[in-house]
Amino acid sequence: MEESQAPPAEAPKPAPKGKGLWIGIAVVVVVVVVLLALVLGGFLGPSVPEEQVLKIGTVLTLTGTSGLEVFGPNNLRGVQLAVKEINAAGGVLGRPIELTSEDDQGVQTTARDRAQKLITTNRVDAIIGAVGSGFCAAVLAVTNASGVVQMSASCTSPIFSNLTYTGGWFFRTAPSDALQGVVAANYSFNNRSFRSMAVIGNDNPYGRGLANVFATEFDAFPGTTVHVGIFPETLTSNTTDLTTLFSQFSPGLPEAVYMANYPTDGLKVMRDWAANGAWSGIEWVFSEGVLDQAGFVDKLSQQGINNATIQSFQGSAPGAYLGVVGPLYDGFLTRYKAEYGATADPGLFTANAYDAVYLIAAAAQQAGTATAAGIKANLRSVATPAGTVVTGGQWDTIESEIAAGDEINYEGGSGAVDLDTLGDPLSGYAIWGIDANIQIETLELFDEATVIAMLGAPPQTVGRSGFAPVAAPASREV
Repeated sequence: MEESQAPPAEAPKPAPKGKGLWIGIAVVVVVVVVLLALVLGGFLGPSVPEEQVLKIGTVLTLTGTSGLEVFGPNNLRGVQLAVKEINAAGGVLGRPIELTSEDDQGVQTTARDRAQKLITTNRVDAIIGAVGSGFCAAVLAVTNASGVVQMSASCTSPIFSNLTYTGGWFFRTAPSDALQGVVAANYSFNNRSFRSMAVIGNDNPYGRGLANVFATEFDAFPGTTVHVGIFPETLTSNTTDLTTLFSQFSPGLPEAVYMANYPTDGLKVMRDWAANGAWSGIEWVFSEGVLDQAGFVDKLSQQGINNATIQSFQGSAPGAYLGVVGPLYDGFLTRYKAEYGATADPGLFTANAYDAVYLIAAAAQQAGTATAAGIKANLRSVATPAGTVVTGGQWDTIESEIAAGDEINYEGGSGAVDLDTLGDPLSGYAIWGIDANIQIETLELFDEATVIAMLGAPPQTVGRSGFAPVAAPASREV
């Protein structure tokens, strides 16, 4: 049987004349309409000049085991609250602040790398951070070289009170330990009547700086003996270091120890001290570096220290955290709790971080340009008298006063933050203790006027009586 053949396929018919042209025109029209809509909607409009957008970065210890992670998360919340308030009120120069946050994980080299990333990738105008002074030194190595403003809420080492070292790019809302060391030494000599003291500092800019200032001041009092031990960080045991330090008081022991440390290493020191019964009569005075209920005080009993001994411990700290606060702190605390919950505790230096954002934003607003140079040039102007007193939560007032050409004087929840020529504020100080319930309590208050009287002169970082001056570190701290 012969197979049937399929009919040949019909050739495609050409499109009607002019139809292809109309299809092309329709496509072009659609594209034009879409592009026009994007332009009118601002999506493809002229790009906003970079100098009109304030970009702030943070380098804070949010995780890790350095001991600083007990402070960093709350400090970040203070930053975020300030940014949220300012943006809700219209932003800086009419545009929202762009915030990028980085975690240094408790590693100084990571802090440096995160700062470099913020500058080169995110192109920030200012960095708030870091938490510890060694970390601030690592960040400063980048910000100073790049001409970017750095403002710390918690780095208190005296090494930063040095324009040759900082290039004028470093500011802080926390006071220098050139103040704390003087207050603690005065309290130890006059109030506690100690005449022989050992001083322990961890081996970083914070510990070395504060230990040096304390020892220099205490040594200047008549009839005193003082020896300093700088302990390496992250050691398994400090028994050898303690033995070496205490042996310098031979044939006896020091009456007391002043310790400038962070919680992780501080707890190891206390464990090794408590393990030697021959040292049990030594008293302890701490710095604010261990002023944390959960991260330090609650863990002291785990180091083999009984409650009666824990209650004998005292410490020094910037006063804003122990009762030396102005009426503006209550306003900050109310806004903080409204944002994060009625039981939220800002903790140490969080109000300082909050104030740092407002100062940077106000400086950029006054400069009329969101650049590091503009911020640097205007920070002291917006932070110091004279001018209309403004505070956090009042961005509308700050903006309107600046627009009217009036000067402003920002007063913060952390204090007056009147920045001096070195970028430092003054502060009141307090002495803290531990009550019968093993809770931190305030024992003594020293307002700013009292602190200034103790100084007798502007804070100095130069040592005397054989103690080495506090020198600026190399570009990278270890």
